[in-house]
Amino acid sequence: MGTATSSAMAAGFHAKCRLKSGSTVDLDLLDVSAGGAMLDCKRWGMQPGDRILIKLPNLAYQPGEVVWVEDEHAGIAFEQPLHEAVLVHLKG
Repeated sequence: MGTATSSAMAAGFHAKCRLKSGSTVDLDLLDVSAGGAMLDCKRWGMQPGDRILIKLPNLAYQPGEVVWVEDEHAGIAFEQPLHEAVLVHLKG
């Protein structure tokens, strides 16, 4: 998921995820980097290869892909990396 990780993501951050089917769910955002995010997916059955739209706090939806799922966590790779200024905003 990239090299810029955060060990200090504030508790309570959520990401809204939407599948091609149109179903959406708010999931806990555990970590974010320029290339992707880690989500708590115990409330939603994601599978590697699923294409999703992900909405991070105060940002527009952006396309991504589920690249791994393990122990109720999922790794999402963004189609376009986040700009460094966006990371600073999210982690600030």
